[in-house]
Amino acid sequence: MAHIKWNANLKLILSDVDETVADLYTAATFEMCKELEKVLAHRTVIFFITGQSIKSVQWRITDKIKPELRKKILIGHCSGAEVWGFDRRGQINAKPFYSLYKNILFEKQKKRWREIVNQIIKEFKLQPYPAEPIADFKTKVGNNPLAIMREDRGPQITLEIINGYDLTPGQEKELEINIPHTHGNLDLRIPIIERIDQLLQESNLPISPRLAGVFAIDLALKGVSKTTAIKYILDNEEVLKAVGLTKKYLKPENIEVWGDKFSVKRGGTDRHMSEALAKQVRSITFREENPEEFLEGYHIVVWDGQKHLHEGLLEFLSSR
Repeated sequence: MAHIKWNANLKLILSDVDETVADLYTAATFEMCKELEKVLAHRTVIFFITGQSIKSVQWRITDKIKPELRKKILIGHCSGAEVWGFDRRGQINAKPFYSLYKNILFEKQKKRWREIVNQIIKEFKLQPYPAEPIADFKTKVGNNPLAIMREDRGPQITLEIINGYDLTPGQEKELEINIPHTHGNLDLRIPIIERIDQLLQESNLPISPRLAGVFAIDLALKGVSKTTAIKYILDNEEVLKAVGLTKKYLKPENIEVWGDKFSVKRGGTDRHMSEALAKQVRSITFREENPEEFLEGYHIVVWDGQKHLHEGLLEFLSSR
Protein backbone atom coordinates (compact mmCIF):
# COMPACT_ATOMS: atom_id res chain seq x y z
CA MET A 1 0.00 0.00 0.00
CA ALA A 2 1.29 3.46 -0.92
CA HIS A 3 2.33 5.77 1.90
CA ILE A 4 1.66 8.99 -0.03
CA LYS A 5 -1.85 10.12 0.82
CA TRP A 6 -4.27 12.52 -0.81
CA ASN A 7 -4.20 16.10 0.47
CA ALA A 8 -7.80 17.10 1.21
CA ASN A 9 -6.80 20.78 1.52
CA LEU A 10 -5.80 21.21 -2.12
CA LYS A 11 -7.05 24.28 -3.96
CA LEU A 12 -4.56 24.32 -6.86
CA ILE A 13 -2.83 21.47 -8.68
CA LEU A 14 -0.04 22.14 -11.17
CA SER A 15 0.26 19.18 -13.49
CA ASP A 16 2.42 18.03 -16.37
CA VAL A 17 0.60 16.19 -19.17
CA ASP A 18 2.82 13.72 -21.07
CA GLU A 19 3.27 10.48 -19.16
CA THR A 20 1.73 12.12 -16.10
CA VAL A 21 -1.91 12.41 -17.16
CA ALA A 22 -1.76 10.64 -20.53
CA ASP A 23 0.68 8.63 -22.59
CA LEU A 24 2.60 10.47 -25.32
CA TYR A 25 0.38 11.62 -28.20
CA THR A 26 -2.50 9.62 -26.73
CA ALA A 27 -5.76 10.72 -25.13
CA ALA A 28 -6.24 10.40 -21.39
CA THR A 29 -8.23 7.34 -20.45
CA PHE A 30 -11.91 7.47 -19.54
CA GLU A 31 -11.01 6.50 -15.97
CA MET A 32 -8.45 9.30 -15.69
CA CYS A 33 -10.90 11.92 -16.93
CA LYS A 34 -13.53 10.78 -14.46
CA GLU A 35 -11.06 11.07 -11.59
CA LEU A 36 -10.03 14.55 -12.75
CA GLU A 37 -13.69 15.54 -12.85
CA LYS A 38 -14.03 14.51 -9.21
CA VAL A 39 -11.10 16.76 -8.33
CA LEU A 40 -12.57 19.71 -10.25
CA ALA A 41 -16.01 19.15 -8.73
CA HIS A 42 -14.37 19.56 -5.32
CA ARG A 43 -13.62 23.16 -6.36
CA THR A 44 -9.94 22.45 -6.91
CA VAL A 45 -8.26 24.16 -9.86
CA ILE A 46 -6.03 22.14 -12.19
CA PHE A 47 -3.37 24.05 -14.12
CA PHE A 48 -2.02 21.81 -16.88
CA ILE A 49 1.39 23.07 -17.90
CA THR A 50 3.14 21.28 -20.72
CA GLY A 51 5.40 21.43 -23.72
CA GLN A 52 2.47 20.25 -25.83
CA SER A 53 0.19 22.58 -27.80
CA ILE A 54 -3.15 23.92 -26.62
CA LYS A 55 -4.96 21.76 -29.18
CA SER A 56 -3.18 18.66 -27.92
CA VAL A 57 -4.30 19.28 -24.34
CA GLN A 58 -7.84 19.91 -25.53
CA TRP A 59 -8.38 16.74 -27.56
CA ARG A 60 -6.46 14.57 -25.13
CA ILE A 61 -7.92 15.86 -21.86
CA THR A 62 -10.19 18.88 -21.56
CA ASP A 63 -12.60 17.94 -24.36
CA LYS A 64 -13.35 14.83 -22.29
CA ILE A 65 -14.12 16.86 -19.15
CA LYS A 66 -17.68 18.02 -18.49
CA PRO A 67 -18.09 21.57 -19.90
CA GLU A 68 -19.39 22.97 -16.61
CA LEU A 69 -16.18 21.89 -14.85
CA ARG A 70 -13.71 23.34 -17.36
CA LYS A 71 -13.88 26.82 -15.84
CA LYS A 72 -11.63 25.42 -13.09
CA ILE A 73 -8.92 24.52 -15.63
CA LEU A 74 -5.94 26.52 -16.86
CA ILE A 75 -3.62 25.44 -19.67
CA GLY A 76 -0.05 26.66 -20.02
CA HIS A 77 1.04 25.23 -23.36
CA CYS A 78 4.35 25.16 -25.21
CA SER A 79 6.31 25.29 -21.95
CA GLY A 80 4.38 28.30 -20.70
CA ALA A 81 4.52 30.54 -23.77
CA GLU A 82 0.79 31.15 -23.35
CA VAL A 83 -1.80 30.54 -20.63
CA TRP A 84 -5.43 29.88 -21.55
CA GLY A 85 -8.64 29.41 -19.60
CA PHE A 86 -12.29 28.52 -20.22
CA ASP A 87 -15.54 30.46 -19.97
CA ARG A 88 -18.58 29.33 -17.98
CA ARG A 89 -19.92 27.40 -20.98
CA GLY A 90 -16.75 25.33 -21.07
CA GLN A 91 -15.46 26.98 -24.25
CA ILE A 92 -11.84 28.02 -24.55
CA ASN A 93 -11.50 31.78 -24.05
CA ALA A 94 -11.24 34.02 -27.10
CA LYS A 95 -7.71 35.03 -26.13
CA PRO A 96 -5.07 33.82 -23.68
CA PHE A 97 -4.49 35.40 -20.29
CA TYR A 98 -1.02 36.13 -21.59
CA SER A 99 1.10 35.33 -24.63
CA LEU A 100 4.84 35.74 -25.05
CA TYR A 101 4.84 34.24 -28.55
CA LYS A 102 2.98 37.12 -30.15
CA ASN A 103 4.93 39.71 -28.18
CA ILE A 104 8.48 38.45 -28.76
CA LEU A 105 8.79 37.23 -32.37
CA PHE A 106 8.26 39.06 -35.65
CA GLU A 107 6.97 37.16 -38.70
CA LYS A 108 10.42 37.20 -40.34
CA GLN A 109 11.90 35.63 -37.22
CA LYS A 110 9.24 32.92 -37.14
CA LYS A 111 10.04 32.10 -40.78
CA ARG A 112 13.81 32.00 -40.16
CA TRP A 113 13.28 29.74 -37.14
CA ARG A 114 11.55 27.16 -39.32
CA GLU A 115 14.19 27.47 -42.03
CA ILE A 116 16.82 26.55 -39.43
CA VAL A 117 14.86 23.45 -38.39
CA ASN A 118 14.66 22.36 -42.04
CA GLN A 119 18.40 22.99 -42.42
CA ILE A 120 19.15 20.80 -39.40
CA ILE A 121 17.02 18.00 -40.81
CA LYS A 122 19.02 18.11 -44.04
CA GLU A 123 22.43 18.37 -42.37
CA PHE A 124 21.84 15.40 -40.08
CA LYS A 125 19.90 13.47 -42.74
CA LEU A 126 16.94 13.14 -40.40
CA GLN A 127 13.72 11.62 -41.66
CA PRO A 128 10.77 13.55 -40.18
CA TYR A 129 7.33 12.06 -39.59
CA PRO A 130 4.18 13.60 -38.09
CA ALA A 131 3.60 13.09 -34.37
CA GLU A 132 1.72 9.93 -33.41
CA PRO A 133 1.65 7.37 -30.57
CA ILE A 134 5.13 5.96 -30.02
CA ALA A 135 4.13 2.34 -30.61
CA ASP A 136 2.63 3.24 -34.00
CA PHE A 137 5.74 5.20 -34.94
CA LYS A 138 8.07 2.35 -34.01
CA THR A 139 5.97 -0.10 -36.01
CA LYS A 140 6.43 2.17 -39.01
CA VAL A 141 10.16 2.98 -38.74
CA GLY A 142 11.62 0.22 -36.59
CA ASN A 143 14.84 1.21 -34.80
CA ASN A 144 16.03 3.72 -37.39
CA PRO A 145 17.81 6.42 -35.31
CA LEU A 146 17.39 9.04 -38.05
CA ALA A 147 13.61 8.67 -38.17
CA ILE A 148 12.11 11.38 -35.96
CA MET A 149 8.77 12.96 -35.21
CA ARG A 150 8.49 16.69 -35.85
CA GLU A 151 5.67 18.84 -34.50
CA ASP A 152 5.31 22.58 -35.03
CA ARG A 153 3.22 23.87 -32.13
CA GLY A 154 3.52 27.55 -33.00
CA PRO A 155 5.34 28.92 -29.95
CA GLN A 156 7.41 25.72 -29.81
CA ILE A 157 8.83 23.23 -32.27
CA THR A 158 9.54 19.74 -30.97
CA LEU A 159 11.74 17.04 -32.48
CA GLU A 160 11.26 13.58 -30.99
CA ILE A 161 14.51 11.63 -31.47
CA ILE A 162 12.85 8.40 -30.42
CA ASN A 163 15.49 5.91 -31.57
CA GLY A 164 18.52 8.16 -31.21
CA TYR A 165 18.91 9.10 -27.55
CA ASP A 166 20.74 5.91 -26.51
CA LEU A 167 22.79 4.69 -29.46
CA THR A 168 25.18 1.77 -29.55
CA PRO A 169 28.82 2.40 -30.57
CA GLY A 170 28.02 0.56 -33.80
CA GLN A 171 25.14 2.90 -34.60
CA GLU A 172 27.31 5.93 -33.89
CA LYS A 173 29.94 4.62 -36.28
CA GLU A 174 27.36 4.08 -39.02
CA LEU A 175 26.03 7.62 -38.61
CA GLU A 176 29.54 9.08 -38.89
CA ILE A 177 28.67 11.71 -36.29
CA ASN A 178 30.81 12.44 -33.25
CA ILE A 179 28.42 11.97 -30.33
CA PRO A 180 29.65 12.63 -26.77
CA HIS A 181 28.66 10.38 -23.88
CA THR A 182 25.93 12.08 -21.83
CA HIS A 183 24.99 10.44 -18.52
CA GLY A 184 26.39 7.21 -19.93
CA ASN A 185 24.42 7.41 -23.20
CA LEU A 186 25.39 8.18 -26.78
CA ASP A 187 22.67 10.76 -27.35
CA LEU A 188 22.19 12.04 -30.91
CA ARG A 189 20.30 15.01 -29.50
CA ILE A 190 23.50 16.59 -28.17
CA PRO A 191 25.22 17.38 -31.50
CA ILE A 192 21.84 18.36 -32.96
CA ILE A 193 21.22 20.84 -30.15
CA GLU A 194 24.73 22.27 -30.43
CA ARG A 195 24.29 22.90 -34.15
CA ILE A 196 20.79 24.34 -33.75
CA ASP A 197 22.03 26.69 -31.04
CA GLN A 198 24.84 27.87 -33.32
CA LEU A 199 22.42 28.67 -36.14
CA LEU A 200 19.94 30.38 -33.83
CA GLN A 201 22.65 32.60 -32.40
CA GLU A 202 23.94 33.49 -35.86
CA SER A 203 20.42 34.63 -36.76
CA ASN A 204 20.00 36.40 -33.41
CA LEU A 205 16.76 34.56 -32.67
CA PRO A 206 15.42 34.47 -29.09
CA ILE A 207 14.93 30.71 -29.23
CA SER A 208 16.46 28.16 -26.90
CA PRO A 209 16.96 24.45 -27.77
CA ARG A 210 16.43 22.19 -24.76
CA LEU A 211 16.49 18.51 -23.95
CA ALA A 212 12.98 17.48 -22.98
CA GLY A 213 11.31 14.31 -21.83
CA VAL A 214 13.18 11.10 -22.51
CA PHE A 215 14.02 11.67 -26.18
CA ALA A 216 12.80 15.11 -27.26
CA ILE A 217 14.34 18.40 -28.26
CA ASP A 218 12.15 21.43 -27.58
CA LEU A 219 12.84 24.68 -29.41
CA ALA A 220 11.13 27.28 -27.25
CA LEU A 221 11.23 31.00 -26.61
CA LYS A 222 14.11 32.14 -24.44
CA GLY A 223 13.01 33.05 -20.95
CA VAL A 224 9.89 30.92 -21.22
CA SER A 225 9.49 28.03 -18.81
CA LYS A 226 6.95 26.38 -16.59
CA THR A 227 8.28 28.62 -13.82
CA THR A 228 7.46 31.75 -15.83
CA ALA A 229 3.85 30.77 -16.44
CA ILE A 230 3.18 29.69 -12.86
CA LYS A 231 4.62 32.85 -11.34
CA TYR A 232 2.56 34.96 -13.71
CA ILE A 233 -0.66 33.22 -12.70
CA LEU A 234 0.04 33.26 -8.97
CA ASP A 235 0.82 36.97 -9.06
CA ASN A 236 -2.24 37.87 -11.15
CA GLU A 237 -5.37 38.32 -9.05
CA GLU A 238 -7.52 38.72 -12.16
CA VAL A 239 -6.56 35.28 -13.47
CA LEU A 240 -6.93 33.70 -10.04
CA LYS A 241 -10.38 35.25 -9.67
CA ALA A 242 -11.40 33.82 -13.06
CA VAL A 243 -10.87 30.30 -11.71
CA GLY A 244 -12.28 31.01 -8.26
CA LEU A 245 -9.02 31.48 -6.35
CA THR A 246 -7.44 34.30 -4.40
CA LYS A 247 -3.76 34.75 -3.63
CA LYS A 248 -4.51 35.34 0.03
CA TYR A 249 -5.77 31.80 0.55
CA LEU A 250 -3.14 29.96 -1.48
CA LYS A 251 -0.83 28.60 1.19
CA PRO A 252 1.82 25.92 0.52
CA GLU A 253 -0.48 23.26 1.97
CA ASN A 254 -3.14 24.20 -0.61
CA ILE A 255 -0.91 23.60 -3.65
CA GLU A 256 0.54 20.43 -5.17
CA VAL A 257 2.65 19.57 -8.22
CA TRP A 258 2.27 16.43 -10.34
CA GLY A 259 4.91 15.39 -12.85
CA ASP A 260 7.31 12.68 -13.91
CA LYS A 261 10.65 14.38 -14.62
CA PHE A 262 12.21 16.21 -11.67
CA SER A 263 15.83 15.06 -12.00
CA VAL A 264 18.20 18.02 -12.26
CA LYS A 265 20.93 15.74 -13.58
CA ARG A 266 18.77 14.49 -16.44
CA GLY A 267 17.25 17.83 -17.36
CA GLY A 268 13.77 17.14 -16.01
CA THR A 269 11.55 20.12 -16.78
CA ASP A 270 8.88 19.38 -14.17
CA ARG A 271 11.24 20.68 -11.51
CA HIS A 272 10.59 24.14 -12.93
CA MET A 273 7.06 23.92 -11.54
CA SER A 274 8.47 23.31 -8.08
CA GLU A 275 10.91 26.20 -8.48
CA ALA A 276 8.01 28.62 -8.91
CA LEU A 277 6.64 27.73 -5.48
CA ALA A 278 7.60 27.68 -1.83
CA LYS A 279 9.98 24.81 -1.10
CA GLN A 280 7.52 23.16 1.28
CA VAL A 281 4.90 22.62 -1.46
CA ARG A 282 4.64 18.90 -2.16
CA SER A 283 5.64 17.75 -5.63
CA ILE A 284 4.97 14.15 -6.64
CA THR A 285 6.86 12.42 -9.42
CA PHE A 286 5.13 9.40 -10.89
CA ARG A 287 8.32 8.15 -12.52
CA GLU A 288 10.82 5.98 -10.64
CA GLU A 289 13.44 8.68 -10.14
CA ASN A 290 16.44 9.01 -7.85
CA PRO A 291 15.68 11.51 -5.04
CA GLU A 292 19.38 12.37 -4.88
CA GLU A 293 18.94 14.08 -8.26
CA PHE A 294 16.13 16.38 -7.09
CA LEU A 295 16.35 20.08 -6.21
CA GLU A 296 17.93 20.42 -2.81
CA GLY A 297 15.55 21.48 -0.06
CA TYR A 298 12.33 21.01 -2.06
CA HIS A 299 9.55 18.68 -0.94
CA ILE A 300 9.66 16.33 -3.95
CA VAL A 301 8.53 12.75 -3.35
CA VAL A 302 8.44 9.64 -5.52
CA TRP A 303 5.05 7.93 -5.83
CA ASP A 304 5.39 4.61 -4.04
CA GLY A 305 2.40 2.74 -5.42
CA GLN A 306 2.40 -0.33 -7.64
CA LYS A 307 2.11 1.61 -10.90
CA HIS A 308 3.96 4.54 -12.41
CA LEU A 309 3.65 7.44 -14.87
CA HIS A 310 0.03 8.14 -15.90
CA GLU A 311 -1.05 4.79 -14.50
CA GLY A 312 0.56 5.79 -11.22
CA LEU A 313 -1.39 9.05 -11.11
CA LEU A 314 -4.60 7.14 -11.75
CA GLU A 315 -3.70 4.78 -8.92
CA PHE A 316 -3.08 7.79 -6.66
CA LEU A 317 -6.38 9.44 -7.59
CA SER A 318 -8.28 6.20 -7.13
CA SER A 319 -6.83 5.76 -3.64
CA ARG A 320 -8.60 8.79 -2.18
